[in-house]
Amino acid sequence: MKFQKMLHGMIRAGFLAGTVLLLGGCASLPPTPLSATEQARLQGAWERHAELVRAIPDWECFGRAAIRAGDNGGSVNLNWKQTGTVSDVHLSAPLNQGTVELLGKPDLMVITDSAGHQRYTTDPAETVYQLTGWRIPITALPNWIRGLPNDNTAHYTWDEHGRLATLTDGAWSITYEQYEFIDQRVFLPTKLTLEHGDIRLRLAVERWRLTSDRKKTPS
Repeated sequence: MKFQKMLHGMIRAGFLAGTVLLLGGCASLPPTPLSATEQARLQGAWERHAELVRAIPDWECFGRAAIRAGDNGGSVNLNWKQTGTVSDVHLSAPLNQGTVELLGKPDLMVITDSAGHQRYTTDPAETVYQLTGWRIPITALPNWIRGLPNDNTAHYTWDEHGRLATLTDGAWSITYEQYEFIDQRVFLPTKLTLEHGDIRLRLAVERWRLTSDRKKTPS
């Protein structure tokens, strides 16, 4: 109970002014039908882009996350480090109001608060929901935050460069608003919005750090 109050209070105490700034958006025009030639061009561009992104399994990003669920909302600083399938996520509220770390794989994570209290879970998304009252797609975010579908049944549209513009993956809808060319290697999202029911999660990535490609062991 103590852990739950601390985690929920930490996120709620996040600067709401930042939430308003992050949650601001703009309307977009409906897409126009693509010719067969343009469809083929974008398909090829998407496949090349996705291959480049997937070739970098180890990465780290720093930024902010703002969430609103109904009348509740808050904002936290985000540091996400991914090493293969292992996620190490640090959430910290401003003014030293608390931190939370999530560490592990999709099927087993440990959640640690700033006081050192730990909770192990085989369902990170459900556990975060129990602790905060908010549905946050923890296991899908490593793909979504890089501009990749998490499920092969997902539906998506491309921008003019063959990168994801919109994505419907499971019950979530994601809009990609901005990409940046990182380390002269690959374009990655820096602004995206995730929506599910009355939940709206806005991510603003301020910095990406990419590792070198993993070296293969000689046979």
